[in-house]
Amino acid sequence: MKNKSLPTLNQHQARLGRGALSAALFSIIFAELYALFAAGARTPGVYQWLPGKDFFQVALVTHVNLALVVWFLLFIGMLALVSVVLGDSESPKWNSVGKAGILLSSFGMLLMVLAPFLGSHNPVMSNYIPVMNHPLFFIALILVFSGSALMLSYPFLAEAQKNSLQLHKEFSLGLKLSGMTFGLALICFLLAFLKLEGPPNTNYFENLFWGGGHLLQFVNTLAMVSCWILLAEYLYGESLLPPLMTKFLLISVLLAAFPGPLFYLLYPVYSQDLREGFTFLMRWGLGLSTITLGLRVLWLGIRKAEGLSWKNPVYTSLIFSVLLFAYGGLIGALIDNSDVKIPAHYHGVIGAVTLAFMGASYQLLPVLHRKLEFGRWISWQPLLCGSGGMLFVTGMFWAGSHGVARKVHGTMQGLDNLGKIAGMTLMGLGGLITVFGLLIYVAVMIKSLRKETESLGVSYDSSHHSRIEGVS
Repeated sequence: MKNKSLPTLNQHQARLGRGALSAALFSIIFAELYALFAAGARTPGVYQWLPGKDFFQVALVTHVNLALVVWFLLFIGMLALVSVVLGDSESPKWNSVGKAGILLSSFGMLLMVLAPFLGSHNPVMSNYIPVMNHPLFFIALILVFSGSALMLSYPFLAEAQKNSLQLHKEFSLGLKLSGMTFGLALICFLLAFLKLEGPPNTNYFENLFWGGGHLLQFVNTLAMVSCWILLAEYLYGESLLPPLMTKFLLISVLLAAFPGPLFYLLYPVYSQDLREGFTFLMRWGLGLSTITLGLRVLWLGIRKAEGLSWKNPVYTSLIFSVLLFAYGGLIGALIDNSDVKIPAHYHGVIGAVTLAFMGASYQLLPVLHRKLEFGRWISWQPLLCGSGGMLFVTGMFWAGSHGVARKVHGTMQGLDNLGKIAGMTLMGLGGLITVFGLLIYVAVMIKSLRKETESLGVSYDSSHHSRIEGVS
């Protein structure tokens, strides 16, 4: 079956997309570096050389922000920058907006990486966005948010130009809706900041980031399902659903997020009503789109299995993204206590988002005038990340079922029975497999981005090799 090819970006816009993608890849590298710092902070003979007595938590806060905030926002920014194709004459004018977004976000990322070595300590393990209570960290976070807002505004500015062309209609709509939802999240952060009083302690930051942190998950989900839509159509040769139904499902996510800022006008910022309101939105606002589109991805995958190969990293990224999201969602429905079943749930969901982004980066490389460099390991990469993620989540859920508490480490975990030990061991094994898959992904992408190729559209055939096609 011959698939349609994607429109191609001009050289200016392609360079812009490659810049955002490169910055996103560096966020993964820095995140894994801080994961090593966190391990070193608990290793005899190593921790003495690291700054600060609480460097384990400092490294953990930095790792979480780089892996779950900066990586997601930079990659979503890249998707937004390529979602609308401009003509050569229009591109330089509007690319300045994208360049400013990339630079601001990149400076914010670098400042976040350096901040722990410049005196930014005082870690606070708040939900969604843990922080260091230090001006350098907040400047870094504001820069990342500001740059992301510029990148996510790009499709609205670009589409107003007469020579613009959507990369893919439903995909482009999903990225615009993701940008609008990000705007709602920023409004929530601002309203919470204006209403909060008292000392900047754990409770303060918990309430500061509660509402906007919930809406960031809507942003990530919209970007993820937009990638599902794009990848599925170019793998299966047909749309997941009729365009009108797909648009309805995408818009339903934005509509579910819309009441978020209103909660700050209706309820006190410290109130349980406000907290439960955002929990309600996330519990019921994401299911319709993800379940419907996810089931269609799996159903079409079964129907067309003979024409697809598990050696194709785009296909395996898509399938494992759907399965891991479903697994994380199922665990979320089984949460009954504040234990490690909670991080098991969200690690499943964020792993699904990351796998969708990996598949999209493979698919979009030729649109960015680059070719995916296939090697011995590329076919294994999504399998490693997907299976490793499954093991990680399963182990954490198992440990939580035996009473292991969240946000503790070392002897405080109380690993005093076989169920707890087995669960956390399985989690560790899954984590190692996942990290290996991440390293392969970063290495392949860096190698691919360094090699120039012709500015041609892309589709994937049923084998693991990419097929480059000209745009007619």
